[in-house]
Amino acid sequence: MNIEQYIIDIKDKFPDITNVEVINTKRLMVYIPQSLLPKITDYWFNELQYRYVIVTAMDSKDGYELIYHYSDDSSGWIMSLNVLLPHDTPEVESMTSIVYGIEWIEREIMDILGIKFLNHPKPERFLLPESWPEGDYPYRRKIRKEDR
Repeated sequence: MNIEQYIIDIKDKFPDITNVEVINTKRLMVYIPQSLLPKITDYWFNELQYRYVIVTAMDSKDGYELIYHYSDDSSGWIMSLNVLLPHDTPEVESMTSIVYGIEWIEREIMDILGIKFLNHPKPERFLLPESWPEGDYPYRRKIRKEDR
């Protein structure tokens, strides 16, 4: 794969992409607004036949970052979509209607970070026991008032 041409092509196809960068050998990070997530997920998974790997998430200073990792097995490239959600409304459309295998990791992220996946087919606890306090998310940063 000619990655330089691929970057030009993906930016042309999805002009709302925020940024694209080669992170290291064979890893591309595509930064997108959440509105593009279903379109690019469908394009990568169904049209280009990229293999879904995993979704990672973290609570950063700027918001909640969701990174959807896919593999282009024909070239060896790992292709990642990075979506930043605001701290005050951590919600995004569930990708289970496109990639059914995402269902369990979205539930895990709901448990540990409190991110809401809209239209998720099974929005119930996955890791934490039912007795876990509602609204207490173990992977959220504890933010001091002076850091806001």
